[in-house]
Amino acid sequence: MPQGDAIAVLFALQAVLSLILCLLLVSFLRRFHQSFLKHWSLSVAALTGYALITSASLHLAGNEQLSQTMASILSTIAMAAIALHLAWLMLGAWEATYTDQVGRGTQWMILAGCLALAISGALLFGLPGVFDAWRESAPFSPRHVLAGIVFIGTAVGLKRALHDTGMVSSWLAPAAFFLFGLHQLVLSWFANWQPAVGLFLADSALIQGLGLPLQVLIGYSIIIWMLEIERRRSDRAIDNAERARERLVHFHMHDPVTGLPNRRQLQDQLSEDVQRASEKHVKVAVIAIGLHRFNIVAQALGWQKTDHLMRELAARLRRESPQNSILGRVGERDFLLILPGVTRPDSTIERVRRLIKTCTQPLTVNDQEVFLNLTAGVCLAPDHEIDAVALVNMAQQAQMDAAGRGETLLIHENTGPLVRPHDLLQLERELRNAVGEGQFLLYFQPLISIKMRRISGFEALLRWQHPERGLLTPGSFLQEAVRLGVLDELEDQILAQALGQLAEWQQDLSLPSLSVSINLSAQRFQQPDLVKKIKTMCKRYKVNPEDLHLEITESTAMQDFEAGLSTIAQLRALGCKVCLDDFGTGYSSLAHLRRLAVDYVKLDRTFITNVERDPHERDMIRAVVDLIHSLGMTVLAEGVENRQQLGYLLHCRVDVVQGFLLGKPSPAHVYQSALDETQLVFGPDTNPGPDQDDSQPVG
Repeated sequence: MPQGDAIAVLFALQAVLSLILCLLLVSFLRRFHQSFLKHWSLSVAALTGYALITSASLHLAGNEQLSQTMASILSTIAMAAIALHLAWLMLGAWEATYTDQVGRGTQWMILAGCLALAISGALLFGLPGVFDAWRESAPFSPRHVLAGIVFIGTAVGLKRALHDTGMVSSWLAPAAFFLFGLHQLVLSWFANWQPAVGLFLADSALIQGLGLPLQVLIGYSIIIWMLEIERRRSDRAIDNAERARERLVHFHMHDPVTGLPNRRQLQDQLSEDVQRASEKHVKVAVIAIGLHRFNIVAQALGWQKTDHLMRELAARLRRESPQNSILGRVGERDFLLILPGVTRPDSTIERVRRLIKTCTQPLTVNDQEVFLNLTAGVCLAPDHEIDAVALVNMAQQAQMDAAGRGETLLIHENTGPLVRPHDLLQLERELRNAVGEGQFLLYFQPLISIKMRRISGFEALLRWQHPERGLLTPGSFLQEAVRLGVLDELEDQILAQALGQLAEWQQDLSLPSLSVSINLSAQRFQQPDLVKKIKTMCKRYKVNPEDLHLEITESTAMQDFEAGLSTIAQLRALGCKVCLDDFGTGYSSLAHLRRLAVDYVKLDRTFITNVERDPHERDMIRAVVDLIHSLGMTVLAEGVENRQQLGYLLHCRVDVVQGFLLGKPSPAHVYQSALDETQLVFGPDTNPGPDQDDSQPVG
């Protein structure tokens, strides 16, 4: 093969390798969105064009088919391509080194300058006698010298940028760029001006061909670099999400302002203390402490100063409390103190009086003296009650009675054997009658798809239309329904009503596609015929199982993990979407989340309660959302009550939102007109009323 044809083949191979590398960089660009990858993609694309033009020129010149005019045109285009190649290479190297973008104006200036220099050089060397003068004064190829300098400079920049990373690419990528730059410098001494094609080309195919394996090495080094970045990003995301999960568990069990245990943790602790007290024949004192005129103080100080005030008050209460006591915060103005192992109730009550008196002293907030008015209510276990929830409620009721009477402290008074609205036998009769008479009904709260910007579905929430007590939420009857064995019939009604309403929506062709979500209790989730029953009811109501979303809590899924995995797999095989409810409040690990393989993950409302005040909470949400997305799952956030929270969730790329801002739980007909809306219409910022309790696992 003639020497010219061999060089042409080498340039053709270089064009192929450059094209492959260009496509590879483009794929990395779509994955990583780094500006330096964009410039390097363009740089390699320009190099591909240069190699193709050079190969074609050599082939035509060898066959004597290249006129002088065509040679001048092709050489000018080739020089312009190589100039763009080097310019984009420099821009990408600078951005990779300094992790910053070059301004658009600066980019255009550099590209225009390089193009002008290349075109003028191509035209200048094409003039008769110019090359002879150049050859006598400087016997080397200026194009190859410039390329060598740029590649070696890129190697130095990459070494500087990657030297602290400890990655394989931290030395491999700089070495590959350095060797290719060195090859270009060596090549400049062996390149001669070829008037037939108007370019500096090497006479030796061997020297020219050495650039091919070096170009392959550059490609491999970039692949390894990007893979290492991806691995580090994944490891970092997992670490951030794990730390976020740990913070969420802590946040769910503690008050965000004071750091004290919240109601849930206190009730768990109180249950253990009551059990130990019963075994040791001692008592447990539960003291509810409330701050009077809280709303007035909050309005006068503002929320930031009010939070500071509550932290100072919490520190004072903790300082004055007995060493073996447990102090927590159960409301904006309410604290709870648990004193285990009480043997002398009178002495304990007197000590509480002294504590309240001491803590009532004024506090100073930003040089402003704030007078406190504290009242307390006390109840004792097992004298008054042995249930932790009831004990807390009794202590708080005694505290409110004390505030109403203008007293500092009141002890709960037992007026009957059990303070409940109805005894269990009466309640059981009422529950069974309610199931038989259809007194239970469903309210629906909209789920808003951020991508579609409209209602994509509803969560079905249970209500009891009691003939005497009015509309009741699950918190006032569901636990008793579980204890009395009424839950199974009740859940059948919930599923039937939800599917019936969904079928009605789907029959209206003017409405968009909708889904309905219902909560499964642990009892129902563990039933072996669950999937069969759901399949039968979907057929009865002619509903596509894909439009039925089933929500389970972390604790439900973790009771029998392997059996839960099987049930979830069967439900998804049927077509149902499975949602992990109250994520972040339980104890499942990230490894468990991967294995559960649910479709949706619902972030508990505690995720966003403090999101407006604490930037760390926003970072935590973003980390958790990114992790859930990386597992291929959809993120749903509940409890959105104002526009600020919604804005932060949009920024964190949450997929679906739910809350009072977007719609309160209401009968289905209330949302009939809203379903026709094509755009989100937000209502006024609002907070849930005290009667809205949908924290129960059913309905």
